[in-house]
Amino acid sequence: MMKPIFPLLTILFLTGCWDQENLSDRRLINGISFDVSEEDPNLIQGGVRALNIKSQGGGRIEVKDELLTAEEPTTGEVGHEIKNNLPGRLDVTKTFIIFIGDELAKEGIHPLLETFYRGNLGYLPSKTAVVKGKALDILSINEEDSPVAFRVLNGIRAAETNTLIPEMNLFTIWNKMGDERIDPVLPLLEKKNDKPEVAGLALFDQDKYTGKDLDTKQSTLLLIMRDDLGFIADIFIPYDKKPQKTFRLSILGLKRELNTTVSKGDSITSNLDLKIKAELNGNPLRDSDLKSMETQAQKVITERMEEVVSILQEAPSDPLGIGMEVASKYPKEWKGLDWEKEYKDVEIKLDVEVEIEKTGGLF
Repeated sequence: MMKPIFPLLTILFLTGCWDQENLSDRRLINGISFDVSEEDPNLIQGGVRALNIKSQGGGRIEVKDELLTAEEPTTGEVGHEIKNNLPGRLDVTKTFIIFIGDELAKEGIHPLLETFYRGNLGYLPSKTAVVKGKALDILSINEEDSPVAFRVLNGIRAAETNTLIPEMNLFTIWNKMGDERIDPVLPLLEKKNDKPEVAGLALFDQDKYTGKDLDTKQSTLLLIMRDDLGFIADIFIPYDKKPQKTFRLSILGLKRELNTTVSKGDSITSNLDLKIKAELNGNPLRDSDLKSMETQAQKVITERMEEVVSILQEAPSDPLGIGMEVASKYPKEWKGLDWEKEYKDVEIKLDVEVEIEKTGGLF
């Protein structure tokens, strides 16, 4: 009687794993920083936070967070230098966040990110952020503590949820850098009281940081103008009769329409219409005149958005995609435009309508 051979084949295939690699041979990188070298402006100062995993025997392991730095002309050489000074293999496949110092970001971030995007070990869901000052100052916070990259990542995700910054990663940033019709924006971080904080948005002209920023209140308005809402979006509006007090509107829904026209004299006008549906979630004065509150909200939001538009055009940075509108509707005229110059003179008109649909159980 022939015995079944399936169990035997299973044993043959499962006995051993020829490509197995011990965790103790790897350094898992969870955060990377890039700055202009203080010693030589032609060099890049790179830093990594790596998890050093060591076996203690008896099934126990020790995990230590290490900070490593090097200075070289390119990011590739920085990585090579750090690898040469460490035993085991540096694993960048789960690099959660890349920090870039503001001075280096002004020179262009395309060469810094290309290594991660084109390499087969790149982690495309990685977050990328600009740091006020030196990126290494953020990466080196509490070096002996739990990895700072994890804490910053949680802060960035919270800011995305609360419509302070857009939900972006290495892949989406790279795509926008390659499209001259629209500019990317990146989270802006700063070190306060030895802690990393999301300070708003860094404005870019293609891959170069303009040095202009939006704070967290302004960044929420920009994302509303882009119809790029997170799970929560709150705006605080001063009362008309008592401006030192504010009521809170939570955005429930949004209808956005952008219409850009180019006249015969190449004069460009862009009309942005926003219809906002909101819930009244904070009303300390117990005001029940919703129509008056809607009127005040429309006035204040329009004024604040006009300030944001002024900052964008001064930068110059076009995260609203006005250039994309011109290029798609007027391809012939677009080819003849010096967009960076023309963008500053675009007349951007805002029409904001606010409707308070719900009162959050306040009345």
